[in-house]
Amino acid sequence: MDKDKQLKIILGVVVLVFIVMVLAAILRPRHREAAAPAKVAAQTAVPRPEAPRQRKASSFSDWGRDPFTMGTTAVELSGDLVLSGIIWDAKKPYCIINGRVVKAGDEISGYKVVDIKKDSVSVRAGDQIKVLKVGRQH
Repeated sequence: MDKDKQLKIILGVVVLVFIVMVLAAILRPRHREAAAPAKVAAQTAVPRPEAPRQRKASSFSDWGRDPFTMGTTAVELSGDLVLSGIIWDAKKPYCIINGRVVKAGDEISGYKVVDIKKDSVSVRAGDQIKVLKVGRQH
């Protein structure tokens, strides 16, 4: 038997197996699950809320907080503002001030975010307007 004939036979067997598998999947009877009887309200247990998880300290103390742990801690807000970053979008820009994500119109530490630009954020407290730059304490 030559090689060409062997390849045709193998291909025919593979196609036949494929057809059988497709037909078996199509013609297989589908089992429907019986509807579960209605539970009585008195028998159902109400799940209790879990206590908030405490943030674990990193195994490597010189690294600081582990970025892969869950949970958040409150940021101590004072009169000082630190702009950590700007998330720029022409329609909806956001910025990170004192660890919080804020948008124009939000208030933080007594200041109202007035304007967010690509490289700076303007905040106002009363008549005083501050322009924040990334990484500087104001």
